[in-house]
Amino acid sequence: MASGGNLSHLQKQEQRITSSLIQGLNMLSLPTQAMYDYLVELSMANPMLEIPEPPQPDRFENILGDEGQGFTYVERGKDPGYIAERSDPQWDSEEDFDPYYSRGADFEAESLMGSLKLQLSMCRLSPEEKAIGLEIIGNLDDSGYFTGNLNTICLLYCQSLETGKKVLSTIQGFQPRGIGAKDVYEALCLQVEDSFEHAELARRIIREDLRAICDGGATRCAAKYGVSKDTIFRVFDYIRSLEPRPGNCDVRAPQTNYIVPDIIVIKSGDELLAYISGEGDNPLRVNEYYLELLNQPQLNAEEKLYLRTSLNAAKALIHSVDIRRQTLHRAALTLIALQGDFFRFGPDRLRPLTMQQMAEEMGVNVSTVSRVVQDKYVSTPWGMYPMKAFFVRALKSTDEGVVSAEAAKRRIEELIAAEDPEKPLTDDEICERLNREGCRLSRRTVSKYRQAAGIPGNVKRRQKRS
Repeated sequence: MASGGNLSHLQKQEQRITSSLIQGLNMLSLPTQAMYDYLVELSMANPMLEIPEPPQPDRFENILGDEGQGFTYVERGKDPGYIAERSDPQWDSEEDFDPYYSRGADFEAESLMGSLKLQLSMCRLSPEEKAIGLEIIGNLDDSGYFTGNLNTICLLYCQSLETGKKVLSTIQGFQPRGIGAKDVYEALCLQVEDSFEHAELARRIIREDLRAICDGGATRCAAKYGVSKDTIFRVFDYIRSLEPRPGNCDVRAPQTNYIVPDIIVIKSGDELLAYISGEGDNPLRVNEYYLELLNQPQLNAEEKLYLRTSLNAAKALIHSVDIRRQTLHRAALTLIALQGDFFRFGPDRLRPLTMQQMAEEMGVNVSTVSRVVQDKYVSTPWGMYPMKAFFVRALKSTDEGVVSAEAAKRRIEELIAAEDPEKPLTDDEICERLNREGCRLSRRTVSKYRQAAGIPGNVKRRQKRS
């Protein structure tokens, strides 16, 4: 060529993610119940897909025995499949079985608002005053505080402000005590019974020195109010028994959330058995009617193309479900191998574990483990656990072994539970004891773990009264 250019051949490889692979990855991250809902949605758009009904509860039997937390039920005659953990209630009559019969019909009377309205209807008030009372009850927030404008309510019914204050005072005498208060100070004062021997002192402390109860200001309060420390401690204990948010006693409709475990681990003697929810049966199958229809000569080319495309999509989805099940089964076996002591001996034997370690054991990428773990639950002989709970950070140890963060948290709770109530352990003392036992933690970490467990500091835990 005149230009003197050279032709060259460049060979390279590209990795492309197909739509079926993306679908499989998305399904891997879905928990069992969410995946079933997802498959139902896909089956409605694809005529070649057919999804059978899930097993009914009356076809289940107990497979965990007395060692399990509650009961786990599995379809008879198959591998453990659709799992639903629940308690085993004994229904003696239809009234006990029907939740609406026992609670729903009378729920309005049992709720906080219903109870207040019932108490209001029993008061000797004029129709206008009862109307104001209903408005006040309607302006209570979730904590039971009155958040409305009393003057506006009185103007609405052409009544004086004194009438509104009278009605509000009447409602504040209802049960639970403290309802209708404007803030936490008034709510606590309304709950102080006149029969309490130090009632006025309790109200003064609530209004002026409520923070001293948390800050350990007993000595200062004793000097300020001219009483003994024993009296101050009794008043402090009494105030602690009051409810700062009276609306918390509201009776709400019971909500039951059932968890369908993705992995079931059963201890049979010294052997650990792992099952995957739905392992015995693929939740999807090809619709036989449309499969036969595909071979009918009366179909035109467009209709046959649509059915063939739907059939290929259905087969790819069924294959993805099988891959998901196989991956979950490998993950379950790997988890048993790495956390066998937990399944055999209990939560105290949980070992430090990372997703990278599990990925290396399974021979997959760590992103696959992340998808497997996401929103999944494991039914164990010790109860139901999120799969993420098995991945705990390792802490430094003075010996050759390692200690998990979960074990350190449990040890902190044990030390606090066994402490002298009159001389509770400080975070520094807990830190020193852990270091002597071979668990190297800083005081700041001990404080963080203690607060995460909802345990107050040593000053608030002190029970000595002197």
